[in-house]
Amino acid sequence: MTALLEMLDINTGLALGVAVLSLLWWLSVRRPAGAPPGPWLAVPLLGHLLLMMKKDPRQQFAVWRRQYGDVFSLYLGSQLVVVLNGYKVIKEALVKNPDAFSGRPHSLLLDIITDSKGVVDTSGPVWKAQRKVSTQILRELGMGKNVLAAKIEEEVKEYIRVISESQGQPLDLKHLTQASVSNNMCSIVFGKRFEYDDDVFGNNLRLIDAIVRDAGAGAAVSYIPFLRHLPGDYFKLKRFVDNMRLVMQKFIKPFVDEHYRRSEEGTVDDFIGAYIREIHHHRNSQSGSPHINDPNLLKLVFDIFGAGTETTSTAILWALVCFLHHPDVQDKCYEEIHRVVGTERAPTIQDRPQLVYMEAVIMEVLRYANVAPLSLPHATSCDVESGGYTIPKGTVVIPNLDSVMRDPETWGDPDRFRPERFIGEDGKLWRPEEFIPFSMGRRFCLGETIARMELLLYISTMVQHFRFLPPETADLPSLQGVLGITHSPKHFKVRSVPRTCLKKETSE
Repeated sequence: MTALLEMLDINTGLALGVAVLSLLWWLSVRRPAGAPPGPWLAVPLLGHLLLMMKKDPRQQFAVWRRQYGDVFSLYLGSQLVVVLNGYKVIKEALVKNPDAFSGRPHSLLLDIITDSKGVVDTSGPVWKAQRKVSTQILRELGMGKNVLAAKIEEEVKEYIRVISESQGQPLDLKHLTQASVSNNMCSIVFGKRFEYDDDVFGNNLRLIDAIVRDAGAGAAVSYIPFLRHLPGDYFKLKRFVDNMRLVMQKFIKPFVDEHYRRSEEGTVDDFIGAYIREIHHHRNSQSGSPHINDPNLLKLVFDIFGAGTETTSTAILWALVCFLHHPDVQDKCYEEIHRVVGTERAPTIQDRPQLVYMEAVIMEVLRYANVAPLSLPHATSCDVESGGYTIPKGTVVIPNLDSVMRDPETWGDPDRFRPERFIGEDGKLWRPEEFIPFSMGRRFCLGETIARMELLLYISTMVQHFRFLPPETADLPSLQGVLGITHSPKHFKVRSVPRTCLKKETSE
């Protein structure tokens, strides 16, 4: 009888424990009153993460959008996440209500690495100070002006020269493209460029590549903190932290230290030098911001260097993928360049108004490939009404740009690569307001002007010099990309056949 009572006590205790845990789990994923609807099947500790891992997040979001509407919610761990779909909904939040939607989610790993510094991951006064000073400095350095375009044109020449050395043999252009585009950022930030075979430069580009690949680990740990205590490094958390520290401390910091030594000379010809000048100014001013300081400089340089390298080089690679699948588009680009620019000189930024089809192709690449389909996550700074729902303070908000760039109501045939959609009946370039590859609102891409300048100069010069063909096997690269922080094409090889060789073959 005693044994039976003890067994009943044990079973009662287990049942009570299960009931308590179930109640805690239910409370942790119970949507607040007025919050957007969404899937209910949430796993303890993980939330809806397992559902997200079954397929491409864009596909899952499309399914949930059909079920729950343009605004729906889910849980990652115990974190409430709201997904915004469609141009009107995203614009209402990011443009019409920017005070509530311009924050960034708290990141545990970035706290460990940088204590929330820089411009990409920060919110509030820190972000506002970095954004303001960054925009001011980039304008001083010629953002959107001919002086910066001339530097990019020189880098493009070197890029074309190196491609020419392949003599039309199949080549993976990913590393070379990253190195060349990164050199534009290096010229702006450090005041110097690197040779493509420089070991230090190449190693840091590989570290940036690994950081981009492993960035999902940082997000996972922020949503599910206990993951960082698991043995081993299954989620690549340690590698992510170590690589970020290596880039900032071993690559960027020596440049900052050198600029401090040179600052006594009074020369300001790059971003670091100009920011150091701003540090001195804010320290000596009663109205100066305490956030303009050395720790923010280090992370800010990392943000500009990393983001400016990854997104533009990825877009150039996607342009090559599209050219291989649509050789007629490539031929039309060359015909326009031959007519407007000729072959005796390289395209310049002054040619932009006349390169209408080229610009339309670049816009279609940005729409079709959609390098940042889910943008970067935002966070609400207060309780806010949006889309007919109440979104609580501290909610992670994902602007689903893919829902805009692939919207059949806007584009008609969104799955078709068709640059002509951006050319009006008058033959002029047409940019609909729904074209938002760089996002919108206060946190739109800081480097949009530079990126669009780079894309025109690189792609037009590449087409002027080469006809891009698939390898001898005629295998075309996949149109299905790899989704991480960015949406990048899978590795592929391309033959860059000089136009001069094609002319000789035609004449013979």
